[in-house]
Amino acid sequence: RAELQNVANLARQYGVRVISDEIHSPLVMPTSTMVPYLSVANTGPDFAVVSASKGWNLAGFKAALVLAGADAAEELAALGFHGAGHIASIAHTAAFNSARDWNDAAIRGIDANRKLLGDLLETHLPTVGYRMPEATYLAWLDCSSLGLGDDPAAAFLEKGRVAFNSGVTFGAGGEGHVRVNMATSPEILEEAVARMVKTVG
Repeated sequence: RAELQNVANLARQYGVRVISDEIHSPLVMPTSTMVPYLSVANTGPDFAVVSASKGWNLAGFKAALVLAGADAAEELAALGFHGAGHIASIAHTAAFNSARDWNDAAIRGIDANRKLLGDLLETHLPTVGYRMPEATYLAWLDCSSLGLGDDPAAAFLEKGRVAFNSGVTFGAGGEGHVRVNMATSPEILEEAVARMVKTVG
């Protein structure tokens, strides 16, 4: 909460508007708590975006909700309705209202996988940096200790035949990193790490 409050205060100080992307918020892990940006003070002119796309695997049904801070509601209303199709709206409404059990099961699976990934790396690639994520199914691995250069994803694909997102494509600071999608089976995660080991072995 304090971190978000600092963001809001800085935004007001410098006259900028914050648009908080909270589409991964339905996938907060059991050990963490989601603090909606608009719940902190001094966020009146700001917006937040939420969606069922990540938490219920509905990315193909393009829809989201834009929430306005207290001082921005009229501006948001003036924009009118944009983008979401009828079927997408039905799917997202059903997810939020009637599919909590599905989302809970997804969270349990991702939670188990984030722990499994940590165990696998500690056992087989202990120099790879990994901070267990507090939410969502994406993990960042610092592979700079493996000697694979700025783009280890390319080496993993070429030598180990395992595909990760390259940290380089995410801008400065992404060198030496890969992004791993943990929304998969434990067996695939185990195979992915085995192929990483093969790449450097």
